[in-house]
Amino acid sequence: MNRVQKEQFVEEMKTSLNEAAGALFLDYTGLTVNDTNLVRKKFREAGVTYVVVKNTLMARAMEGSTYADAATYLKGTPTGIVIGGEDPVAAAKTTFDVVEEFSNMKVKGGILDSKAINSAEAEALSKMPSKTEIQAGIVGLAMSPASNLIGQFKGPAGKILSQIEKMIEGQEAA
Repeated sequence: MNRVQKEQFVEEMKTSLNEAAGALFLDYTGLTVNDTNLVRKKFREAGVTYVVVKNTLMARAMEGSTYADAATYLKGTPTGIVIGGEDPVAAAKTTFDVVEEFSNMKVKGGILDSKAINSAEAEALSKMPSKTEIQAGIVGLAMSPASNLIGQFKGPAGKILSQIEKMIEGQEAA
């Protein structure tokens, strides 16, 4: 990479991190090329961005931000960055599923809501309900009073209907 490409990359990473709700930093040391390709494929299928970055460039992209202290997690070998779009929980769940499958991978830390998080906090994030799960729960709660109300109407109406049917059967039998 020449200097212009590096500067462009830093700007792209700044933009990506500012637009994303969260990002996780991975140590992928020990993965084979085939494993790396599988990891990329799994992230791509989940709709999550995965990029391998040079630590110094990533630290430069974080300079001056509210999450600049997350640069402390960018040590050692180049880092894999998982950038979650609107739902950081879904990205964290996918990440920890991949880490579980490939034992060589480890989560170093990350960024959530413009703040640095450590690997334990990232794991806790992965165990939370995702945005879609929360939305489904809210819809279920909103619909339950209506369902209860319908059940209340159907119950007595069903009893009346069965009584009318019995009366009709009784009159036909007589």
